Amino acid sequence: MNDDYLWDRSGTPDDDVVKLERALAPLAHAGARLAKLPPRPERVEGRVARGVITSLSVAATIALVVYTAWFALASERAAWRVSTLGGVPRVNDRAVGPSTSWHVGERLETDDRAVAQVDVGLIGSVEVGPNSRVTLERARASEHRLALERGSIRAVIWAPPGLFFVETPSAVAVDLGCAYSLDVEPDGSGLLRVEHGWVGFHDNGRESFIPQGAMCATRRGRGPGTPYYSDASPELVAALVTLDFGEPAARTEALSAALSLARPRDALSLWHLLARTKADERERVFDRLARLAPPPAGVTREGVLGGNRAMLDAWWDTLGLDSAGWWRLWETPWAR
Repeated sequence: MNDDYLWDRSGTPDDDVVKLERALAPLAHAGARLAKLPPRPERVEGRVARGVITSLSVAATIALVVYTAWFALASERAAWRVSTLGGVPRVNDRAVGPSTSWHVGERLETDDRAVAQVDVGLIGSVEVGPNSRVTLERARASEHRLALERGSIRAVIWAPPGLFFVETPSAVAVDLGCAYSLDVEPDGSGLLRVEHGWVGFHDNGRESFIPQGAMCATRRGRGPGTPYYSDASPELVAALVTLDFGEPAARTEALSAALSLARPRDALSLWHLLARTKADERERVFDRLARLAPPPAGVTREGVLGGNRAMLDAWWDTLGLDSAGWWRLWETPWAR
């Protein structure tokens, strides 16, 4: 292929470039014709630096477009591949062999001896543990979605955030670039553990953001609970469970326990509690969190108690847990 084709469409294109252009044709600009690009810079002394910079910029842009198009096209699969790691998993009534196609709408089940390995298109893999039931809901370039009715999975995803979803009876797990495990009991309750990266847990406006080394429980009809680190004290965890899912009469005692047991590291949990408490409870959470991790300039007590999202996010950004703006970017597609 003549390199000038990528610059001004002169010369003869490569067959792969032609295929890529055809695939991208539906996304072509439909408005006014763009001005013709300037002549390609000549490689003469005095213009070399500008030519090198221009060439690198064009090359980087082309590489990004090609990768994005390739990723989208390659990920668009009508079925995923599933194989057995032990026992005899089944897709509907078919026994899973060394490589079996799993189509949208079909159910994968394992008994107490079976374990299955699933290739999630080209973006990662999922191991389905024993006594599990999971349905392939969507297999699109823009959305890969499973529904875990019961049992356990371990997901390792290396795609951009916001492409892989797992529905449970009580919340939706949204991959933000990570490895995690998710267990769902027959009653619909669940527990998510993050090994690397981040996972968002979401249900009907109730959201939890779970970093590496943290966990989060969920309950049917209540949604995700308050995240906590795996090394949190059992007493703190019990107090959070009561606050999230317990009887109202036990809240006062549970909140006192949670606030007294919280370490600076447990600012993760207290920050989430700010959105899950009201009136005097929220004031107590604010005071404790402010002692453990003082709010930054511009974040006021009145604003936080009033639920000001920008102030809450600004406070989060000081906790050493990455930027709130990064995962807010992926909230829109989460709705069930």
